[in-house]
Amino acid sequence: MAILLALIVTVHAAATFLWIAPRNAISTALSGPLDRAMDPMFQQNWSLFAPTPINVANSLEVRALDVELAPTPWVDVTDLEISANFTHHLLPNRASLPTRMLAARAHAQFSKLSDAELEVLGGHYHQDAWPRLAEALEAVDGPSSQARLDLVIEYDRTMAAYATEFARATATGTEPAYVQFRVARVRVTPYIRRDEQSHDPSYYTFGRRPMYEFDRQDSDRFARAIERFQQ
Repeated sequence: MAILLALIVTVHAAATFLWIAPRNAISTALSGPLDRAMDPMFQQNWSLFAPTPINVANSLEVRALDVELAPTPWVDVTDLEISANFTHHLLPNRASLPTRMLAARAHAQFSKLSDAELEVLGGHYHQDAWPRLAEALEAVDGPSSQARLDLVIEYDRTMAAYATEFARATATGTEPAYVQFRVARVRVTPYIRRDEQSHDPSYYTFGRRPMYEFDRQDSDRFARAIERFQQ
């Protein structure tokens, strides 16, 4: 057992070293296994630390629309996750992280897109959404690589899947037909100016998307989790 534990620790330490080290031939060759091993459980954002710590809070807001395009109110699902799983918890759990990390990583990608590409992301796609979105992004002039565009589309699809599950879990008298989401960013007031009025959030709003789910999504478990978060 001791040998097995030592082997596990050694492998994890080696993977961590390759993950945080500058890109090299080994880490590039092992990028697939490294990504699966380190992300999301052991992902670290080094801008937590000085001299330039994180000074912006990212959150994901979602809403649903019926077939007549009547929308529900925007819901800050990141705030819901944090309030239920982090605030006033002696031992907070990782259920407070998903949409906060998703919003931050999505913003890190689409903040590097051109204005024309951002305009495409803000468009509405009700049918064959992501093939059409990919085609529209590739058709505009922009500085983005194909790898970045693929990642942006995957984040778009992931946010749509989350919004879909949230709409299902919280649906009342309206049958959701489409979902919409936006990333809200609030700049944190420095501690030395903590008495000043808080900054207003800035938003980037994506267009309407069809309801979507990935394989092996568990709607029942998601609904139970949201019900627990709202208690």
